[in-house]
Amino acid sequence: MNKLKNISLILLTIFFCDYVLSNLFFKKMKFWGYEKLIDYYWRISSDVYHHDLLANIDVIEPWGFSMKKRLITNSLGFRDFSKKEVTKIPEKKRILLIGDSAIEGAGYDYEHTIGGLLQKNFAKTHEILNSAVGSYSPSIYFKKVEYFLNQGYEFNSAILFLDPSDIIDELFIKKDSLGNILVDKKDLEEKKIENFLLDNFLIVRTFLRISDATENLKNFFKLKYKASKKFEKSFFDTTNEDTMFYRMTHVDRSAWTFDNTLFQNYKEGLKKSDENLTNLVNILKENNIKIYFVIYPHPSQIVYKDLYHFPYWKEWAKKNDINFIELYSDFESEKKKEMALSTFIFGDLHWNKKGTKKVFNSLISKIDF
Repeated sequence: MNKLKNISLILLTIFFCDYVLSNLFFKKMKFWGYEKLIDYYWRISSDVYHHDLLANIDVIEPWGFSMKKRLITNSLGFRDFSKKEVTKIPEKKRILLIGDSAIEGAGYDYEHTIGGLLQKNFAKTHEILNSAVGSYSPSIYFKKVEYFLNQGYEFNSAILFLDPSDIIDELFIKKDSLGNILVDKKDLEEKKIENFLLDNFLIVRTFLRISDATENLKNFFKLKYKASKKFEKSFFDTTNEDTMFYRMTHVDRSAWTFDNTLFQNYKEGLKKSDENLTNLVNILKENNIKIYFVIYPHPSQIVYKDLYHFPYWKEWAKKNDINFIELYSDFESEKKKEMALSTFIFGDLHWNKKGTKKVFNSLISKIDF
């Protein structure tokens, strides 16, 4: 019993000293910084549509392993070139962009995103408003658009982008009796405790960094092993490019479109997405807003035949009598691997600058601005 008390006392002393030293000295030192633990205060929760970006911010946001982007929002919390005030009644033709991280512009300053390119190209005649935020899905698209329409904001047309990953994200949406999308309060409370420990104790912070590094290494070796089997190479001959290309084409978030086993796990997401996108289309039509519905491929859809996503939404667009724009043909190539690697961020599912430019050029040729 005495031994246990002694151990407890030693541990308490260590943590007390850690707390004091962390707050007096360690936080001021360079080694304290860890990008994963940056306070992303500008990414906020919403009682209506789950989450959003804070209005009127101008911050540098780390993204991925090594990229950073300047993130500016206007008075609506929409990504923009400046902290401009958005009026309810537009002075020019107003186009609303609806989508997730691909349209928000993962990893790049706004000038290199779809919204930024459209805004610069049509600045004299149109106002482009980009409502897209990472991790959105059809339920959120509907509730967010409904919210701003109820606030009295007017739009002439809307470009709705549907990502293959949206179908999976839709499975995790929970709503209250009014249809508002719930934020998990339990997760928020647990996060507060976790953040307190990480913000005040070097021991906890160091443990997390070691744990993350170990987990990343383990996941890389798992991917490399799977890539070696897929490409029929020895583990040691499998390159970093092989491994990252495998990741780009076989992650569940897009591989469900060609893998029947994965599709069985996520097909309910199609049903829920259909219901919410139909609600979105109806409310846009009620407000006389012209609709363009855009679907585009991930690297896996470039390399493998899309059995479930493309056919489903092509038929859905026809049924709902809306303009259907497919960007799959823009990424077709006999050199499929080369096309995927040259148009997407390495190891990722988001377009790089070249891919974004390709999408932009296709949109301006297919949409009647």
